[in-house]
Amino acid sequence: MKRILIVGGGGFGVELFGYISADIAAGLLPEFTIAGVLEDIADSELVLKVPEARFLGAVDAYEVNGDEVVAISIGKPSRRLKVARELAEKNLPLFTYVHPSAFVAPTAILGKGAIVCPNSIVNAFAEIGDNVAVNVFCSIGHGARIGAHSVLSPYVALSGNAELGQCCFLGTRSTLIPGVTLGDNCIVDSHCRVRHSVPDKKIVSDRGKYLVLDNRLDR
Repeated sequence: MKRILIVGGGGFGVELFGYISADIAAGLLPEFTIAGVLEDIADSELVLKVPEARFLGAVDAYEVNGDEVVAISIGKPSRRLKVARELAEKNLPLFTYVHPSAFVAPTAILGKGAIVCPNSIVNAFAEIGDNVAVNVFCSIGHGARIGAHSVLSPYVALSGNAELGQCCFLGTRSTLIPGVTLGDNCIVDSHCRVRHSVPDKKIVSDRGKYLVLDNRLDR
């Protein structure tokens, strides 16, 4: 029996714990059980709200115990990257998860540790990089590409052949129009329609007028 470690005890952790627990209970993941939660603090939201979510300590102090895989439930791209590197040093493999209500085309590619949440669609020849989080009701168009460690909030849409760099964060209901490319470490504001390609480390917003700003945040 493989043990799943949930890394991250915030709101996304609560949601992901629920998805995986339900799948296990339904017999969809018969070879897995959830071991508990890795988090820096013992009183995280997940541990407080879900009694069966056992606190296992911080990632850097955890000692590997048998046949284990890790699902990263962190919504900040830079932290996803940091944790992924720490887990690699411990030889802890990432768990790739697709909710049963999601659709992933046979020709699509999912990287290691990718998380695809309920009711999302990954269309033909799309490529999702390692450790990417795709939240609920997202649409990844044909041929679209998402770089490693990026995070898509609920209802995000990447149109056909759009491309997103590594460690990007897309806010709720943001959209990349067909063929648009965003560089690494970019942020797209909620409800924003990205109309033009932009280079690395930019913030794209559409509040009042269309803006492309430098990203000076530690993402």
